[in-house]
Amino acid sequence: MYKPFLVLVLVFHGLQLTAQQAVSGFVNFDDFNTWKPKIYLSQVALSDVENNSKTKPIAIADIQKDGFFKFDKKHFSDSNKIYRLHVERIRQIVNDTVAKKVTFMLSANDKIEFKKGVKIFGDYSTSNQADKEWQKLKDFESKLIHQYLTQEETVKPRTGFVKDSLQILLVKLVGIKELERKQLLDKDISENEEYYLNLLSELQSSDLNPSTYAFLERKLAYLTNVDLERKLTQSRWLNFGLGFLILLFGIAIAKMRRKRYKVLVSELSKQERTIRNLILQGKSNKEIANELFISLSTVKTHITSIYSKLNVANRKELLQKSTGTST
Repeated sequence: MYKPFLVLVLVFHGLQLTAQQAVSGFVNFDDFNTWKPKIYLSQVALSDVENNSKTKPIAIADIQKDGFFKFDKKHFSDSNKIYRLHVERIRQIVNDTVAKKVTFMLSANDKIEFKKGVKIFGDYSTSNQADKEWQKLKDFESKLIHQYLTQEETVKPRTGFVKDSLQILLVKLVGIKELERKQLLDKDISENEEYYLNLLSELQSSDLNPSTYAFLERKLAYLTNVDLERKLTQSRWLNFGLGFLILLFGIAIAKMRRKRYKVLVSELSKQERTIRNLILQGKSNKEIANELFISLSTVKTHITSIYSKLNVANRKELLQKSTGTST
């Protein structure tokens, strides 16, 4: 009579324990004797995701003989945070390259389960949608970066992968590719035209294979033509504006010279102004002398004074400076 009741209690208790677990699964040690039977859970800041240094654990769990471990939901935030699991060897090994950690995104409302496999931390299944998207983005970034690594570079630490400037461009492409996948790229381009045009210019002048950013080049083809037309239009208006300013400047200088010339003319005596007007009419010195009933030498004296006051050397210069000037 008590056996069915006992079974129900055990089943209920088992379901309750399962419901309390947020992280569970297996670590896959090749030799359990070389590893500590403990697994450490840490919360990681976004800025420290790529930092391989150890973080302070928020929880520690035992690893069973078959590699099984689990962490309760009480260790996790109600909102999405980044967490890391790591294990440690009993003794350090020189040039140890075995990955001993795994990073993921999780909340107390989700579950994650690590499967058995070849790596210490094998594949896992998760109910957290944010982590799924994040892992896709990381995978795309990794594949993109590895396209530009030599066989020798592949075995180096991440800091030696590529030049900083090249890596920055690759990471930008990762983000842009993600925007395209979510069908948000066209909208973002329309709102940030200058940014994308400058980025395309950086990509074209870099060592990246053009096929890597061909999708962005196609997206910006129309925008590039529009920008070129805009620049040409701006250039035309600029040239027109400069020409107009030069014209205004020339007119202003001409007016200043005429005004100054008028002032100089006003300083001539009445007889000098009369002789100047006769010169402008094309009269010779003899004709001027006969018309004014003065001697030829007097005419020449007046003309010398006129030239000096108006700062001219001969009749030709006098005619040039007087063009368009009324007296």
